[in-house]
Amino acid sequence: MYPRYYALRRVNPYRGLVHCVDIGEASAHTHDGHTWHLRADDGHGWVRPVGVWQEDAGLKLGQRQGLEDLLAALETRPSLPFAVFDTLELWLLDRVSGLPLALLATERGMPRKPGREQLEWYPFVLSYTGFHSPTLAERDARVAGVNDAHRDVLARMVNQAARPHAMAQWFRRGQDGVGHGQEGVRLPYEWRARVLPASDFPELLVREVWNSRLEQSVINDYHRWLAPLLLLWPRLSEATRARLEEQAMDKPHWLARVERLLPGAVHPERIRAALVAARLQAAQGQPDHDWIANP
Repeated sequence: MYPRYYALRRVNPYRGLVHCVDIGEASAHTHDGHTWHLRADDGHGWVRPVGVWQEDAGLKLGQRQGLEDLLAALETRPSLPFAVFDTLELWLLDRVSGLPLALLATERGMPRKPGREQLEWYPFVLSYTGFHSPTLAERDARVAGVNDAHRDVLARMVNQAARPHAMAQWFRRGQDGVGHGQEGVRLPYEWRARVLPASDFPELLVREVWNSRLEQSVINDYHRWLAPLLLLWPRLSEATRARLEEQAMDKPHWLARVERLLPGAVHPERIRAALVAARLQAAQGQPDHDWIANP
């Protein structure tokens, strides 16, 4: 079969995009555009790791025998980033408005089988405790006895907006952002084929408009924390991309990891400045302990 080249978002929790080269019986994927992990069918119905290929270095681990077609597809691949194919999105719904609240899953084909949907939204993997919200830190300084991890406060805040009986719905999103409703969990019957305008969907991972100033600020802190990885999304408004570019300068080492996958920039000079800062940090031997996008 002809090679397929595409990208998928890694959500709930969000850890950037994975770019794929797929030839059917074998595939390669990368999270940074430099190191590609190769997998292939072992002939017994199992897909297993079979090697590592690196940009400008070629095959680093594994044997070329049996992987010739995949390696040829890698070596002749189109320029990065690839098109994002996961246009089917599962959204946690706000309990009051019934509108999309937080992104739970994405797919490039059919929705997952009913009953397998995850109705809990996770901001980070459970092992990651690095998230710091300036908004919550300011609140903690004023309120005695408050010491919950900021990650946990954020998760409770978002999930409680969908409870006590969480609903979720799949939508197929077009290039215009319009969402065509599909099946879901606990949906009123009349919602199953509803069509929502692009303005009803959060542009990023979670709805950014809240009734409480504190809640809204915490969500902004969360998106700011993930700014380098959110810049990988191809269809952002110019205003949002410009905001994320400025915020990404807080984490130049994260931005340097994914620079090959950036689809463009509103202010290229900001990106260049952040990459220079990342190189200086690396030269000074500053460790990168807070990276969240490992496979």
